[in-house]
Amino acid sequence: MGTRERILDTSLALFNQRGTAGISSLEIATELGISPGNLYYHFRGKEEILAALMAECELALGRLIHRIRADELAAEDYDPLLHSVFRVCHHFRFLFRDQEALRFAKAPIPRRWHRLMAQLKAFAQALVAGMDALQPLGLSAARRDALAEALMLTTLGSLSFDAILDHQEDEAARIRLGIDRLAVLLAPYAHPAVAKLEG
Repeated sequence: MGTRERILDTSLALFNQRGTAGISSLEIATELGISPGNLYYHFRGKEEILAALMAECELALGRLIHRIRADELAAEDYDPLLHSVFRVCHHFRFLFRDQEALRFAKAPIPRRWHRLMAQLKAFAQALVAGMDALQPLGLSAARRDALAEALMLTTLGSLSFDAILDHQEDEAARIRLGIDRLAVLLAPYAHPAVAKLEG
């Protein structure tokens, strides 16, 4: 693994542990055992590291959105798809937990953060649209959009709630818990995809 990748991996771990506000470029360099100059050779500061991590997250979410839009999903496809999105969100959890810090950070971070939120909403909308195509939910377009927003908020809330309560479960258990929270939201629609989530 090259120095650039090590910087990104170490930064991701530190941001996930302590948030973005509590970490400086110097701390990242110290954690890696490299000089600040070596870090600055690859990234001119914390904002560039954040932008690179955001780009990785955007790419991962973009692939999932493409998958959900490109395929006609069967009921059994929803559980692995939600596992995938929760894995991405959990891997980059600081991006979803540090909302205030990222919204008011130096440019271009706020713009990229808004783009990430738009991607997460697009995923939720595509998920609801796919479910509606599989079996009509009986909701107006406005209500389907509201359901997509509720799914997105529950996903964001799960990441923050787990951090606040300092849940010690492993990643797989946290992902399962997040999906269970979404299944509770979807349960009133007696949809075959929900039965597969609960199975």
